[in-house]
Amino acid sequence: MKKYIIYRIADEDIENYNQHELVGVEYGEDIDDAMDRLIEAICEDLSENPEYAGCTVCAYPPEDELNDSDWYQYQMDGVVSPPVAEENIVVPYGIIEQESDQ
Repeated sequence: MKKYIIYRIADEDIENYNQHELVGVEYGEDIDDAMDRLIEAICEDLSENPEYAGCTVCAYPPEDELNDSDWYQYQMDGVVSPPVAEENIVVPYGIIEQESDQ
């Protein structure tokens, strides 16, 4: 069993990891097994933000494992669709994969 720790990445400082906010922890046999729960956790995080009230939110699974990050193994994108806007807001999330101690 693996543990997947989800962080919202601060747009203004992507490399300063201590500025990233922990938003959830999910478990699964592998990333594919945990994916529905990861997507749900990201959507819940976005939905709870008062700034995004009245917006539609969704999240997308990672394309591949990250090879160029010292911290995260995966990156997922949360997407906020305001009712009236020229473009959506993309919020990056970093995922750390660890062996679970459960």
